[in-house]
Amino acid sequence: MNLAGKAVVVTGAGRGLGAAYARLAAAEGAAVLVNDVDADLADGVVAEIRAAGGTAAGFAGSVADWDAAGAIIGACVEAFGAIDGLVNNAGIFRLANPAEQDPDEFRAVLEVNVLGTAYCGLHAIRAMLPRGSGSIVNVTSGSHAGSAAMGAYGASKGAVASLTYCWAADLAGSGVRVNAVSPNAHTRMADAYEAYLGAAAQGQNVAKPPAQNAPAVVYLLSDAAAGLHGQIVRIDGDELSMVAHPTVQGHGTLNPAWTVSSVAAAFAAGEVGPLSPVGLHRA
Repeated sequence: MNLAGKAVVVTGAGRGLGAAYARLAAAEGAAVLVNDVDADLADGVVAEIRAAGGTAAGFAGSVADWDAAGAIIGACVEAFGAIDGLVNNAGIFRLANPAEQDPDEFRAVLEVNVLGTAYCGLHAIRAMLPRGSGSIVNVTSGSHAGSAAMGAYGASKGAVASLTYCWAADLAGSGVRVNAVSPNAHTRMADAYEAYLGAAAQGQNVAKPPAQNAPAVVYLLSDAAAGLHGQIVRIDGDELSMVAHPTVQGHGTLNPAWTVSSVAAAFAAGEVGPLSPVGLHRA
């Protein structure tokens, strides 16, 4: 019972990965506030948790609205007396070639994935700080390193990664921890990705059920992960690994008065540092 006595919010938990996180958190002893924009989906997961002997309540609302995000966190405090953990799982997914990108869809992805994560996190941090404890788990994606047709989604998940690093710096020593997970599972999102890219993407996530990602999330919520702060944990099927923070490559080269020509010469001589491939790669 790694989460015994803790109260946890999981956003976007009506199905898929979020539902898997909520179910395991409850099975590990947490009282879980199940959030989704669809009240029926949230209530369905609550019913499953209660039927299994766990404690849960549902709350419908959009994370992309500041007041609604506050109400989600407040509902956890009202129902269970506190908030000890938040999983910022809610997100939407749109695929598009840049030449065909719908601006309204781009905005919607950023509002839910970035602002929704930020709004819920900010409300949770303000509730956690007076108690000197708490764990926030954001959800990013390997697509933030570069993936075809994922400009909006990848940008949103890159922002979530940066938000994780910044909040970790802000909250150092406060007792409130912020980490992120980069999950991979066969969900509706994977189906949409495969349908859009066709044969090039078929079957990538078939053997990766959402529940396979849940133990890492529960670990980050638990006191066992007290030493982790500002980290991104990657789960890809049966592999658990870490995603490196952005780094400055090599040692660079110095010039007190750079010009366009001297910059070009430095690149031509290989003095600037190695170039990075696009996409998520193993170091």
